[in-house]
Amino acid sequence: MAAPDVASRHHSDCPSVWGKVANDLKSTLVGDDGGLTDNGRASVRVPFHDCFPGACDGSIILANECTDRPENGQMIPICGILGQKADEHKVGVADIIQLAGALSIRAAGGPAISFLAGRKDSSTANPAGQIPDQNDPADKIIGDFRAKGFSPTELVALLGAHTVAKNRAGQALDTTDSRWDNVFYSETEDRRAPATLNSDKAVSNATDTGRTWSSFAGDSGAWESIFIPAMQKMATMGNDVDSLTDCSSVITDTFH
Repeated sequence: MAAPDVASRHHSDCPSVWGKVANDLKSTLVGDDGGLTDNGRASVRVPFHDCFPGACDGSIILANECTDRPENGQMIPICGILGQKADEHKVGVADIIQLAGALSIRAAGGPAISFLAGRKDSSTANPAGQIPDQNDPADKIIGDFRAKGFSPTELVALLGAHTVAKNRAGQALDTTDSRWDNVFYSETEDRRAPATLNSDKAVSNATDTGRTWSSFAGDSGAWESIFIPAMQKMATMGNDVDSLTDCSSVITDTFH
């Protein structure tokens, strides 16, 4: 599965409503201090939890996967907000999920991920049991990602989103949890993080992923060069990329 090529798409085709949606979401995602709110942190996770089970189709909200599946419990508040905002602005749920994730990454100082609009929403639930558990061993997680078309290197890069994450107890996974950086990798590796998921610890040590983990800990540019296309690939799972419209300018316009 290749990352979508958005270079030739026309920003002028993007519906103007997406700029309004982005501005409306800002206060939900970013606090008065300029840091991500808990809803902003959750917004980085929702795209993965919507897409990885089968397709980026909004079913995490539309088919009640957010409330019905334990792995989505921390995201119930933001699922409710995004569903309401999609209804208010009359935009797609699958699209607003991806927009909120891209906006949150950018707000935390991360890269401007391309945002494509036009996904097909679905109220039919994707298969259950697809999201790797925080206690899964590395070989299972690597296998799960391979089955979805992601290499071990892309897996390690995507796990870097944990730089702004918290565990179920509300503990940060690195000491700079309000900033998008590669500190997560080194602190997980050196056991200096405030909290570490067992799954992250396992992947950081595994034969197929340990060397990549260490390289990202020492080179944020190397991480970003893999993360951006991997995230963009994730964001279009189960969709016809050629039917989507490039609205990436909304991300840069909202957070200059």
